[in-house]
Amino acid sequence: MQMIDTIIKTIALEMPMDSEELVDFKELLEIVAVNAEEVHIEISQERWLSMGVHLLSTIRRVKKGEKLPTVDPFIVEQVSLEMMELSRKVLQHIDSVNECSNNDTEAVLLALHFETAQNSN
Repeated sequence: MQMIDTIIKTIALEMPMDSEELVDFKELLEIVAVNAEEVHIEISQERWLSMGVHLLSTIRRVKKGEKLPTVDPFIVEQVSLEMMELSRKVLQHIDSVNECSNNDTEAVLLALHFETAQNSN
């Protein structure tokens, strides 16, 4: 999990976090790592950084009750079912009250990170 600590430190330079965000963010990155490993996806450092920025932004949106605009259905159709399920599995840990895992836009964006990582291997 040294990679996760490095990712957190790097992202924190541009997006400072309070202690609560830091705990939530680290936990979420660990969940991503475990779930990616289960489906044999290796995530590069560059992809970790990109995904990390997205996930921290997602945490912040959820806490503020904000939602991204609906994504074009054509884009949703391009994402594999496996990556959407993986994405929803990760997102359910952010905030069950706001049903982030049922937000198609957040799920599609995260799924695209997973697909990119998978296709890079």
